Amino acid sequence: MPMLIVNMGAEMIYVLDQRLKAQNIPRDKSSKVLEDIVKTMHNDTFMSELFKPHRMYSNVSTRQIFDRLAHSSIMRLNSNSMDKLYDLMRMGFKYQVLSCASADELLQVTMNHLANMKNLVDSAAVKRQVDETVQLTSDNFGSMSPADFYMLKQYLCRFFQDTRIKVSLFLQNGIQGMDGTLAIHYEGFTATGGKVPGRIRYFDASNRVEEEKTFAIASAEGSVEAPEGPVLERDQLNAHLGFNMYEADSKDGTGGFSRSTRQLFADSKARGAGSSSSAKGVNAPKHQKTFKATAADGLNLLADLVGKSSSAKDVEGDNKALRINLFPDDPTKPGSGGDDDDDKEVPTIWIDAASDRKTSTDAILQDFKMDETKREGKGGGDDLLDLMDSTG
Repeated sequence: MPMLIVNMGAEMIYVLDQRLKAQNIPRDKSSKVLEDIVKTMHNDTFMSELFKPHRMYSNVSTRQIFDRLAHSSIMRLNSNSMDKLYDLMRMGFKYQVLSCASADELLQVTMNHLANMKNLVDSAAVKRQVDETVQLTSDNFGSMSPADFYMLKQYLCRFFQDTRIKVSLFLQNGIQGMDGTLAIHYEGFTATGGKVPGRIRYFDASNRVEEEKTFAIASAEGSVEAPEGPVLERDQLNAHLGFNMYEADSKDGTGGFSRSTRQLFADSKARGAGSSSSAKGVNAPKHQKTFKATAADGLNLLADLVGKSSSAKDVEGDNKALRINLFPDDPTKPGSGGDDDDDKEVPTIWIDAASDRKTSTDAILQDFKMDETKREGKGGGDDLLDLMDSTG
């Protein structure tokens, strides 16, 4: 969960930064929006809870967390803008996950996301919060084995399964097909401990290499054998992963990306050393494998911890809210703007797969006469889940 929320949160900041600039929102307001969201996302309590062991949440549950994060500032988005923002976040991080030739590169991607998100805010206090998340990420993931990273990547791939949303930037750069599939080119290091494909070794009776031959493999072109040692101490070959794809100078993946993750982490660690709340008060993981709380409990807790920034509370009367339609030129919607008022004029049927699943499950439980028992056991703690299901 932490790697999913942190990376998708950074992708959200990238998209918001690009759209706010494209719509010529005043610098003071756009900066306030980004700082409020980053501040809320990286507050001590929320991050400390996020980095505790959790089961992977569903896509619907994760969307609820980002709904609250996006509206934790003075910004107010209509439903169409929020839908498209979340789609871009998902596809952006999905591309990064699939582009990692070695699963432990996910840690480099996360560090890049954190470092570049920090560069988009001006507040020194918010920057320190992000530095603490960098330290927390290193403490939790820095010593993980390649096998654990592989399992983590599989969980993330399962989360993004069947997510094939077409993104104009991806289509223009040839990394996505018209059917929504992504074209992945594995350039850079091989998987940790692996060799570059295209080599045949012949061994003698003593298990010594007697002869070696090589042959070309198109998919292995540009691959380099991964060096030994922790992933944070490697230079980056896939330099574009984790950086802002929406900036003009980052389309080629080379603009200003020569610094290694080791340098980025060292800078953040040095800044965080002066803070008494280093690592957000959370020690290194103690391999907690038990899950006493349910996924519903965890979701409700995280959603409550997101809360609202002081700026968001100031605009609860809607008199100071910054209302933005992030994607006014959406060609998929008739007319201009795509606001909620326009959406109401067109009959639309929304199909929520999660609600369908819940209905089917309830029917099965009724057949087994377990419905009443389930209701008594759950009590009133599923308020946020019920809210999500009611929107289906």
